[in-house]
Amino acid sequence: MQDTFTPKYQPANEDLTRSSLVILFLFALAIRIIYIVQSTDNPLFWVPLIDAFVYDAWANEMVRGNWLWHKVENYLPIYPAFLALQKIIFGYSPLVNKIIQSIMGALVAVLMARVAARAWNRPIGLITGYLLATNWMLVVFDAEMFAESFSIFFQAVALWLLVTRPQVPLSVFTAGVAFALSAGTRANLFLVFPVIFGWLLWTGRQNRARAINTAVLFSIGSLLIIGPIVYRNYQISGVPMLRAQGTWSLYSGLSPEFEALHPPVGILFRKHMNMPLQEGLRTEVQFERYWGQKLTLLLTEDVTGVLKTVINRLIIFFNAREWSQEFDVYAYRAYSSFLALPWTDFWVIGPLGVLGLLLVRRPSQSQYLVLAWTIVGIISILPFKGSDRYRLPSVALLSIFAACAIWQLYRWAKGRYYRPCIAALAGLAVLCLLSWPDWMDLGGRKTARQDYFIGLLHESHNRFDDAKAAYQKSMTEFNWDPDSPYRIGHILLKQKQPRQAVDYFKTALTREPQFPEALGGMAQIYLESGKVSDALELANRSLQFNPIRKNTLTLLAAIHRARSDVDAELEFLRRAFITAGDFESGIHLAGRLNELGRHRQALQVYRTIADDVRPTDNVRLTAAMLAGLTASRFLARPELAEPFWQMVSGRFREYAFFSRQADFMLDRISAEKFSGSMRQSPEWEATAAYMIGLKALLAGDVDSAKTWYERSLAIDYPVDPDTPNHPHKWAAEDLAKLIATN
Repeated sequence: MQDTFTPKYQPANEDLTRSSLVILFLFALAIRIIYIVQSTDNPLFWVPLIDAFVYDAWANEMVRGNWLWHKVENYLPIYPAFLALQKIIFGYSPLVNKIIQSIMGALVAVLMARVAARAWNRPIGLITGYLLATNWMLVVFDAEMFAESFSIFFQAVALWLLVTRPQVPLSVFTAGVAFALSAGTRANLFLVFPVIFGWLLWTGRQNRARAINTAVLFSIGSLLIIGPIVYRNYQISGVPMLRAQGTWSLYSGLSPEFEALHPPVGILFRKHMNMPLQEGLRTEVQFERYWGQKLTLLLTEDVTGVLKTVINRLIIFFNAREWSQEFDVYAYRAYSSFLALPWTDFWVIGPLGVLGLLLVRRPSQSQYLVLAWTIVGIISILPFKGSDRYRLPSVALLSIFAACAIWQLYRWAKGRYYRPCIAALAGLAVLCLLSWPDWMDLGGRKTARQDYFIGLLHESHNRFDDAKAAYQKSMTEFNWDPDSPYRIGHILLKQKQPRQAVDYFKTALTREPQFPEALGGMAQIYLESGKVSDALELANRSLQFNPIRKNTLTLLAAIHRARSDVDAELEFLRRAFITAGDFESGIHLAGRLNELGRHRQALQVYRTIADDVRPTDNVRLTAAMLAGLTASRFLARPELAEPFWQMVSGRFREYAFFSRQADFMLDRISAEKFSGSMRQSPEWEATAAYMIGLKALLAGDVDSAKTWYERSLAIDYPVDPDTPNHPHKWAAEDLAKLIATN
């Protein structure tokens, strides 16, 4: 008699019919498209937040041609490159990404259904597919610019290739590439690599040479993706690093200090990132060592606390509630009445998936791979983060075992095998009791602040009243939130309401005393009110908590300028430029050096910025133009200016306003043609008149220079008082010098 307690599904190389797969794909895609259509009222739906913002910005750099990165990032460049290709092919519409990833999400349901059907049977395959198709968390993240959808898709591709074609060399090599793409966006999955490597050796053990070749092919496919990234990071840092913040992620995941959850986005997270800076550390390698040392101390001195944290993370992993760090997934879901229906999620997948894992007996070769991949995937994420999007790759795998549990319960019920059915249901009840109650109070410890991010969105569009209202709501809902009162104070400072701003800055500091931005905001208010000593004290405190914050450094430069301490002023500008890596501060520094008559030093600073590949085109272009003007105006050395004009004319050809000036200074166009081409606006005309005057002066024609300077000054156009460089300023200064010397 068959052992009814054992879901012994011997695979028969089954696969799903094409029509059933097409229906599954269309069903999964339809749910995702409906969600996208219904989410247009969500003000944050089109806005990349936190990690997504970084991915998007990096992708934009790649689109501009900067494919090589210049510091070891917290993420691998794989997903940003994927976004960059989308932008190159389809343009900059966020809708494109949502549709592409929704298609990928629907394909995940199909691929995982085929994996389950091949490894188990067709019914389990179909159940798996529809569990994934209807998982609302997957639907939400398929429409967001986060790497999880990308990772899950390529995880499914790799698993499908290995299960269906484990002996085909090209398939195994492609599976290695797909695995690296998946793990490259969720680095914890690299712990699965030994599982796959060992499985390939084990399944091909009857032909050892072939098994070794297959495992090596898989490894080569993975190294093809990961190898260049590690090598580039080695070039940058001198250490073969995969990514930055790896030791921090492990430390924050294991330390009892964080109570098994991650610090909230904002200053409560950044204050930890500031800690190595306070120790004088500046490079990513030094940061890794800093957190690595703290991790070592933690593991040796607080083993009990670490074990408790791991247990709590395990409980969090199996909590049916989604604890979201970046954005409120429940708020996003609520904008879609369709997705707000009780679709599947971890409340179904978790208990049933674990039950399915426990019911597996005498697995086949394919089942061994899926089983080991799932277990190791879950273990790999526990020391880092246990909920929300971080567990989604494991949820996709658990869906297969949830389908196994559903199918086995159905078989037992249909066959009237009540004893094993009741035993399994009792076990399921225990698992539900573990999963469904919010044992760790994730609801009460929520940190995803929908209103805070809405406030940031309004503020970015200068809708300050709406922003303040949103921040106020966040302040009220989250009494620990220091970021919202700071943002309100920041807005009030812009609106010239310093007294009210101080109150909000103080509230922010009450909630988080180590808040350099709030201290800096108060210091700025005191400086503008003439309380220079108080401003200096607060600015120094701000610098203590973040020694490389460029706003604090430039504020200290302004404070020392008010104290007539030129050396200190220049030193803080240099630190903002060199230490903080703020190239705009470098331009400010060079401008001050010119004002102080240190023109050669100014020229060197401009040259450094113009020759660097890291600044934006706008910053490099500005530095090159000002370098050319410095060499021409102050040093009267046109030969020193020529390389900069060449750079502007060649490298920045598309910026017509500047490239035409460079062409004129290089004698490539006449004064008449140059003047005629600069008639788009009064500012362009005033600039052209100044440049013609400057060139005349360099040629020794003082009278003509005066005439053109006067003509530039006669052209009226509005000038922003905060603009340090504009033709009226240059013309007035140069004209005054000519009058004084003649």
